[in-house]
Amino acid sequence: MVKMFNKLNLPKKAIKFLIFLVAGDLLYIGLHLIHKGARHFDLFTTIRENEAFAVYTDRSLGESFQYLKEYWILLIFLWLIFKNKQYFYTGWVMLFLYLLLDDMLSFHEGLATFALQMLNIDPFYVIAGELRYQDYGELGVSVFFGILLLTTIGFSYWRGTKEVRTIFHYLFGGLLLIVFFGVVNDFANRIFAEDGSKVLYELTRLIEDGGEMLAMSVMCWYVYTLTEPEIKPSEMK
Repeated sequence: MVKMFNKLNLPKKAIKFLIFLVAGDLLYIGLHLIHKGARHFDLFTTIRENEAFAVYTDRSLGESFQYLKEYWILLIFLWLIFKNKQYFYTGWVMLFLYLLLDDMLSFHEGLATFALQMLNIDPFYVIAGELRYQDYGELGVSVFFGILLLTTIGFSYWRGTKEVRTIFHYLFGGLLLIVFFGVVNDFANRIFAEDGSKVLYELTRLIEDGGEMLAMSVMCWYVYTLTEPEIKPSEMK
């Protein structure tokens, strides 16, 4: 693991902050497993009945920690822009503002439902397994905003120096991890019906949300390391 970390040439700064973030994720994942175990064995009424312990429940403890990390990332990018005049982070501010609002307000789900209803399509019609028109609509909304926001980021990448592009490579890598767990695994999870394969259903949901939490922690840590920049505003073309 250490050798792999060194090969990635990631910054060695603020490792304690990364450990702190991952420890928080593992705490909430552990509480989720205890919650599910309590339900299975009919134990600990308080934990069993409280959905706040489930990592995939909106506004649960784990989800709230995720919101906090997104908020920290947003604040750090804003600080880099206004304090260090590093305007090439503007696209990333827009992206994480979207992610924060989407996670808290379920923006892409609501927009997908609205669009399908306008087209007289039943959003909750099941196509295969648990895949519904709603799921395809949500994927379409995510792709649309992804292209829009990544175009803005891509423009800054195109105009940036070699140093700026290197930072963007790491940011893109972190974003791909988040998208993989948050979107791809969410789509895959719909394949397993809850009443058909309970174990696979729960496992894929945990991989989706737990993996997304860990990926966001890595992203938050990397963005935090940028507060000690090696790039000067004059290096931006």
